Amino acid sequence: MPLHTDPLDQEDQDAIILDSRAGDLDSLKDIFTNLVHPKLLTTCYDSVSKSTPLHMAAANGHLEVTKYLLSIAEPSEVKQWVNTRNETGNTALHWASLNGNLEIVKLLCEGYDADPFIRNDFDHDAIFEAENSGKEDVENYYLKKYDVEPDQEEQAKEQEPATTSNVQIKEGTEIEQVTREATEVLRQETEKLNLSSE
Repeated sequence: MPLHTDPLDQEDQDAIILDSRAGDLDSLKDIFTNLVHPKLLTTCYDSVSKSTPLHMAAANGHLEVTKYLLSIAEPSEVKQWVNTRNETGNTALHWASLNGNLEIVKLLCEGYDADPFIRNDFDHDAIFEAENSGKEDVENYYLKKYDVEPDQEEQAKEQEPATTSNVQIKEGTEIEQVTREATEVLRQETEKLNLSSE
């Protein structure tokens, strides 16, 4: 019997998504070997959250399911699929990072060029999600792989001595927040003004 190649109805998509979420590799293999053509995998998504089977497998730490799904996805579509955003803008990498699934993060980044800098609707990238959820091993992986330390120019600006042109005190800034360096610059400027008015 030939594999199903017409667009899947939502019930069939939901079955694939649920198997991915549960980590049921045997069921997924059965579906994509005996029932559904693998080219339809990248068209599956949850009707409400717009999450893909890859989102579900990555979020729940199912490494073997994640590998399998990526291996059967259409090669010409896999990179776009890996970076697919759901309803709130999260990619599978966001979810893997949030939950500390380091091996899946490595697989997505190193094997499939997942982009850790894609921002979700809350303006968070995958690196922030790892840091914010205390997943230090994932955060450290990103820091090493992508060298996301501040560049030399930014560091030089941060080390620039304070002057009246680069110290900004905005409305609502409490006096305790003003740095010693900024206070010294203000004192020096005041002295100059006092000397010139004598």
